[in-house]
Amino acid sequence: MLRLAAIGALALAGCVSAPTPRAVVSAGYESLRTTDANGRPIQLDIWYPTDAAEQTHSYNFGVGNVATGGAVAGEKLPVVLLSHGAMGAASNYSWIAEPLARHGYVVLGVSHFGESAAFGPANMNPAAVSHFGDRTRDFNAAVDFLVSKSAYSEHLDPQRLGAMGHSSGGATALMLAGTSFSGADIATYCAGARATEKGCQYPADPPSLEQAPVSSARPIRALALMDPAVGPGFTEAGLRALKTPTLVIGSVDNDFLTFAAHAGRVGELLGSAEVIQLATGEGHFVFLDRCGLPIDVMGVKLCSDRAGVDREAVHAKLAPVIVSFFDRRLAR
Repeated sequence: MLRLAAIGALALAGCVSAPTPRAVVSAGYESLRTTDANGRPIQLDIWYPTDAAEQTHSYNFGVGNVATGGAVAGEKLPVVLLSHGAMGAASNYSWIAEPLARHGYVVLGVSHFGESAAFGPANMNPAAVSHFGDRTRDFNAAVDFLVSKSAYSEHLDPQRLGAMGHSSGGATALMLAGTSFSGADIATYCAGARATEKGCQYPADPPSLEQAPVSSARPIRALALMDPAVGPGFTEAGLRALKTPTLVIGSVDNDFLTFAAHAGRVGELLGSAEVIQLATGEGHFVFLDRCGLPIDVMGVKLCSDRAGVDREAVHAKLAPVIVSFFDRRLAR
């Protein structure tokens, strides 16, 4: 197993190959809404390569640089699915979506009704964080829309499909790849760990067949997981059986999820995973865009990092590693 620790000491530089050079393009961006076959709304954030000029863009959380309305540049482009953390939104991860788009990827971010503020505060239900059936079905509907019905479809290579996610989004990516998950197992774990595990303090509906996750209708060829959540819910046999190339990035000194039970467990049981341990004080929310909102999540500041942690510097070091990982794993 490739163990890459001490990112602050630039251990990454000698251990991971540099991204494959490609033509310099801009990051295009579009936000739109679709529905599944039952009328459930799905919010889509799509980043893509374009030759149009970028401008500063507010995502109403963080700020990035994209070209809105520009034509797609390129053909047979690989697709990377982007899954957000609990009660979040896909647009909170522009720090990695934009570089992927500039490097020739179409990034499909999905935000979920019931969890995401994209649908308005009145429609948010904290218990929806346990609805992995909804999450995974949303992604299947979104991918079907993107590759079959959208204006992007003629530019895509749906055979080169990757997925990445943070926290609950990392768990969602694993489920889409077909990893066995037990809602009963995570409920049992949280019953004993609720006092110390922030992730266990969300209200949760009882495990049900309705919310059993479903795998992707199209094969996923690579996974990048950032501090994946609900680690004890993934069966040991299921993790060991997963053959999808995977990059696991976890914060060791975690202020929200215990590293050993989540990112550490997933990385250890996925025997061929590439693992990066952030070990210089980074917390669980370092994987979100730089932001200035006064949001507190169960006592942990969403937009403030510990002393000595530079969120943008962490992103600047991780982004080329993630891009390089997908380059290697989604090559034609």
